[in-house]
Amino acid sequence: MTRFVARRVLASVLVLVAISFCVYMLFYSSAVDPARVMCGRPCRPDRLAQIKSFMQTDRDAFHQWLDFLAGLFQGRTFGSGAEAVTCVAPCVGFSFELRRPVTELILERLPVTASIAFGGALTALALGFGGGVHAALRRGRPFDHAARGVSLALIATPTYLLGLVAVLIFGFYLDMVPVSGYVPFRESPVGWAWHLVLPWLVIGALNAATYLRFARNQMLEELSAEHLRTERATGAPRRHVLRTARRGVWVPIITMFGLDLAGLLGGAVFTERVFGMHGLGDLLIDAVGRRDLGLVVGTALFGAALVIAANLVVDIVHGLIDPRIRRA
Repeated sequence: MTRFVARRVLASVLVLVAISFCVYMLFYSSAVDPARVMCGRPCRPDRLAQIKSFMQTDRDAFHQWLDFLAGLFQGRTFGSGAEAVTCVAPCVGFSFELRRPVTELILERLPVTASIAFGGALTALALGFGGGVHAALRRGRPFDHAARGVSLALIATPTYLLGLVAVLIFGFYLDMVPVSGYVPFRESPVGWAWHLVLPWLVIGALNAATYLRFARNQMLEELSAEHLRTERATGAPRRHVLRTARRGVWVPIITMFGLDLAGLLGGAVFTERVFGMHGLGDLLIDAVGRRDLGLVVGTALFGAALVIAANLVVDIVHGLIDPRIRRA
């Protein structure tokens, strides 16, 4: 198991390094010059050269990427003298527009996005897995038809549309829950949960639709497997057969859940916008609007790191569940 985990960790680190290289080449080799954006108009050539030197963009994109990797371990200092700014390790960039390290900005917004992501993902898992298994056990009955119809409609519904409808009905017409804003958990746990009810339900409903259809089909496949038919034929209790079948459904569902959670942690853009919550998605959109390249790259790489970390955790969990994966 130790060798299996070590291989997966090494592969994840290599993938993250490769992604950071691609992102840097993509953004810092593009037509958008962050130094020219900071310089404004008119911009004298000597002033532009001074800003490039301060921002450390006067070198080619490859050397800037090497400086970025070094900054993850030892931090970076931009400029010199009284005007120097320091980005402590791990430094994933510096926002010269906001005059703050990207790491600080991400950590400041992360609790909002994490609250939305974990609650929404767990809601989706509970609704989707439970509904899918229930529909499979009642195949061809009214509940099965209704579940498949509702899930198909939800899959075709955009996030922002369902969010706006939920705000309109539950927030304005029924006046049941808050429609915007975020309350930190440390200030009021009840207020924190109450302001997140609608985002959790919206994300949970949309993601549960995919889980439900997948869990239903997987459960039907497990129930028709040869080893379960043999158990039923030999008189195994129904509860034992269903427990074995559900265990087979969990493995692919865990994979989907881990990847969906990582994607939501990277920034639930539409959800945050609709409900007026300033998380990572809102931070990224604002950075794109300001052409704040350092913040865009740092946020994008943070989201990629979350997806890779989620894949790593899922691989390790699969290895614990199925020994054959560890030997592969």
